[in-house]
Amino acid sequence: MNSNSRNSNYILEVIDVRKRFGGIIALDGVNLKVKRGSMTALIGPNGSGKTTLFNVIAGVYKPDSGKVIFDGTDITGWPPEKIYHRGLVRTFQVPRMFKAMTVFENVLTAAKGNPGERFSTSPLRKIWKAIELKIAEKAVDIMELLKILHVARNLSSAISGGQMKLVELARGLMSDPIMLLLDEPAAGVNPTLAHEIFGFLRNLNKEQGISMLIIEHRLDILFDYVDYVYVMHRGKVVAEGTPKEIVENPVVVDIYLGEA
Repeated sequence: MNSNSRNSNYILEVIDVRKRFGGIIALDGVNLKVKRGSMTALIGPNGSGKTTLFNVIAGVYKPDSGKVIFDGTDITGWPPEKIYHRGLVRTFQVPRMFKAMTVFENVLTAAKGNPGERFSTSPLRKIWKAIELKIAEKAVDIMELLKILHVARNLSSAISGGQMKLVELARGLMSDPIMLLLDEPAAGVNPTLAHEIFGFLRNLNKEQGISMLIIEHRLDILFDYVDYVYVMHRGKVVAEGTPKEIVENPVVVDIYLGEA
């Protein structure tokens, strides 16, 4: 890692990233920067390239050209698991549960460095018992914060969609992320719960300094919480600014009215 990376104002830099799928240009020279410790939004109509960009950043897709710099390190083309262990954690629009496992077990799967799962240390129960207890306590604390502790013993297939969103977020927090990529964290939940989710994210951002890049279509809720906004359209970033500047930007208004 670059020794100066922690002094950078930016936790994430996307530099001229391009991605094609056959004849379709999904990302056409995307540039954006996320300030360290900020909550930054990525918005745009369906098909504008937002999720493709998330997939490139998280290592699901390799860009055809361009760079992704995270915390001072060029992570372009890294596999997802390496990026995850580096501290950049991504959630999904549709939560991906292990449906045969309980909520508690789902949350535990995201813990890093569990010695009880290593071949070399698994027989040595005295070594990993105390560590596993701390991991379990951490999971309980996170579920309590997210108000899902009461469903901890339920199968993940038997909880509501909103609760699945919170389980997805809990798993992300179990990994001690430096930054979260959040793909529509409030999709499909009622406005009250949506505000609770974003309020929790804001508190987490303020108290723990976790940086966030958030895709969300519910702009009326999103703009109450984020610091800065990037707007994508047809594979390009077409506008950026504060929520107030974006609301008043005629280019952005035309894009959304044109898609209505």
